[in-house]
Amino acid sequence: MMNPYVRPGIDDRPDYDKALSPEDKASVQRLAADPKQQAPEASADQPGAQAARLAADGTTTVAAASTVDAAVPDYASSFLDMRDPMVSADGHRPSAIEVSRLKWGFAVGSFLITAPWAALNLVAIPDHIARIAGFDTDADWLAIPGMGPGQSMFTLVRDLPLLVVIGALFSIFLGPLVSALSDRTRVPLGRRTPWLIGGGILSALIALIVGAIGNLAGVIFFWILLQFTYAALIVPLAAALSERVPDKFRDVIERWNAIGVIAGQAAGGVIGGLSIAFGAREPFTCAAVLFAISGIATVLVWPKEPSSVSQPRVPLDGAAFASLKPLPREDRYRPFRRLFWSRTFMTSAVSMTAVFLWYVVRFSVYGSEPMFTSAPLTLPSGLLIAMLALASLAGTLLASYSAGAITDKFAEGFGPWWRDSRAAVVCACALYAVGLAVGLAIVAIGGEKSLMIFSFITGLASGLYDVFIQPLVVDALPDPHDSGRDLGSYALARPLGLIIGALGGALAIAVGSQITGSLGFTAVFPGAIVCVAIAALFLRK
Repeated sequence: MMNPYVRPGIDDRPDYDKALSPEDKASVQRLAADPKQQAPEASADQPGAQAARLAADGTTTVAAASTVDAAVPDYASSFLDMRDPMVSADGHRPSAIEVSRLKWGFAVGSFLITAPWAALNLVAIPDHIARIAGFDTDADWLAIPGMGPGQSMFTLVRDLPLLVVIGALFSIFLGPLVSALSDRTRVPLGRRTPWLIGGGILSALIALIVGAIGNLAGVIFFWILLQFTYAALIVPLAAALSERVPDKFRDVIERWNAIGVIAGQAAGGVIGGLSIAFGAREPFTCAAVLFAISGIATVLVWPKEPSSVSQPRVPLDGAAFASLKPLPREDRYRPFRRLFWSRTFMTSAVSMTAVFLWYVVRFSVYGSEPMFTSAPLTLPSGLLIAMLALASLAGTLLASYSAGAITDKFAEGFGPWWRDSRAAVVCACALYAVGLAVGLAIVAIGGEKSLMIFSFITGLASGLYDVFIQPLVVDALPDPHDSGRDLGSYALARPLGLIIGALGGALAIAVGSQITGSLGFTAVFPGAIVCVAIAALFLRK
């Protein structure tokens, strides 16, 4: 019996369901997928989006801006298959002008979003809480009848940490919620543009309301709302960086985004410190103006976002909050957990001094010295805050540009074991502790302008910590295929560290005041040193 005729290329084609492995099938499906018909990947699963979010939160900002190679593994990158690395995830091939607009758009957006947030947290909110408690920060510390130093201190130590802790707790849940809602936005303007514009305008309005409210309960309520609107700015911006920037230009634009965050943090301290001298509400007004233009400026600078109307509907489920689940207790997660807790306590040390910095400057540095002019005491205090912000910027920039050279030099002297070694991170912790000790000594002996040395050293040390720990975090990722979700869990170190820092600072001030009344708000310095020591202990293998 004759065999049937086999048509070449038709009848002899292999059965791809049997010939291809599951990994090959996934690659073919990704290459042939129509982005208008298939739901895009959730931003919570994108390593690039989570890395950008970490930089926006100030956790790995210096690492992103530095030249040290610590790239987060991304198995969806076009460098690993046959896709064009010049085409972004949304299917667009940007021109040279559009790439430049993307670079400046992310830099401008991150700067305008970070600056008002820093101004509120460093100066505006602590000063507002003090005024609500009945203390006029323009006047002398001892000139308020019926409000002695100790009474004022413990009132502020109670109210400010309460506000900070509640805001941090809500931010833990609001970030993933905004991320999921933004992913599911189906409008002609795109998925991220409405959130950026709306988040900026609403943040501006709420900032003005917070500055006008004269009771603590009202401030807490609107501060929670501000956590949501602020998340509506930073989360879509981080997701857009992963979606709209081609893999070819991802490193460059991430670096510019991180530089915008660094500059915004310094600008926020300068704006808050200088504006407080003109009135208690001026920092809120300046923050509102920056918030209002942040989203609009970002959208105007970068290329127009494609429409998301044709995007399939995706139900909102519990997978959007997967990063909130505790890390598994498996042995392979142990190095990652140790780095997570090290990052948490290092963040708590930074937060402990940042939360109470305005009180340290206003009450511990200038509180006991009478002023012989009609100028309010917020004038020298604000100027000092501005100078401290600039000194911290100088230290951070030095860390960003010298971390690679420092690593290379130590690797030459001590051998290759030094590179990506925990010893480098421990040295950064020790340097930060030295900076805290210097700050405590300067406040104790006087010479307020010398406090810039403390700010410079701590800025340098925290920057080096971020750079040195980043390769360890990347190497400790339990499963590189789930690096997006693991980095989302790692991002929780910031709010947890903020909570520990606020509560630990309040405890340190209370205990320090019982030991010696002269310590006052400067007790946050030894408290922060304890947190740094704990962060270093978690670096043990």
